[in-house]
Amino acid sequence: MKRTPITDRLIFLEPDDMRLFKACAGLMVQGARKLVIDANMGPETAAFLQTEQPQAAIISHYHLDHGVWGTVAQDHTEADVFIPSGEETYLTDLDFFVNQTAGPYGLAEAWRRFSVEDCGYRELKHYTPYDPEHAFADQGLAIVCLDTGGHSPSHRSFYFPEDKVLFSGDMGVDRFGPWYGWADCDLRRLVEAILTLRSLPVDVLLTSHGGMLTSAITEAWDLALRRIVERENYVAQRLEKGRLPEAIVAEGIFFPQKSQVPEPMQSFLYMWDTAMYDHHRKMLEEGGLVRFFPELRSLKP
Repeated sequence: MKRTPITDRLIFLEPDDMRLFKACAGLMVQGARKLVIDANMGPETAAFLQTEQPQAAIISHYHLDHGVWGTVAQDHTEADVFIPSGEETYLTDLDFFVNQTAGPYGLAEAWRRFSVEDCGYRELKHYTPYDPEHAFADQGLAIVCLDTGGHSPSHRSFYFPEDKVLFSGDMGVDRFGPWYGWADCDLRRLVEAILTLRSLPVDVLLTSHGGMLTSAITEAWDLALRRIVERENYVAQRLEKGRLPEAIVAEGIFFPQKSQVPEPMQSFLYMWDTAMYDHHRKMLEEGGLVRFFPELRSLKP
């Protein structure tokens, strides 16, 4: 894993490999107490936590690559594990997690096996829910916890105003763009959240899967928004041509060339693209994104 000091109290954490939903980038905050956010470093997670012994382990949202390390923290530290309010059951009840995600798409058992056997999902037994108002004020530095739901129901981002550092979490500032492939995602809320984060004065942007940015930050947010708009246009144009939903999904909303991927991942990719198609179809039926966000018209191609 890689550690990059951002300030004397903020250290950006990056795993060596993020493939197959096994890891994500995170942040260590060394204030009055040591806390870690999204410290899923893949195979190095246990050793990292054993060495650092944080007092608080904060999960930004329940998705596998961001949530499964909570049980590792409980195994190897005395840290309090924090789950965003509204997502507790996803991380404490395997049946609920499976049924709320893959269940509607008929892939519950395959997803259960993948989550447990490949990604290490285990139910959390002890945790503290936290709201956006939770300031973690005992750190001795200002931490603003932001509600950036949409990617997941209660996704959180973390802003450090004194240093103008933003840990955005999983908001799509990466080479793939924003992801909203479960039924519980909310496209309108996601765009609202991106616009909120875009408006903050930020000198250093830390992302879950796109590394660290110290320049062209506004442009990076605009690219994320543009990708969403382009997907909406893609769906709208094909519907106007009479293409069936199955054909549009097969061509790809987020994941092209799905047919070349082995099972069970191929089925998962179709499932996620189906969900993303559904979100765009619903938004189009409501008038499209620009009805709610006219500023998207000004995005440069």
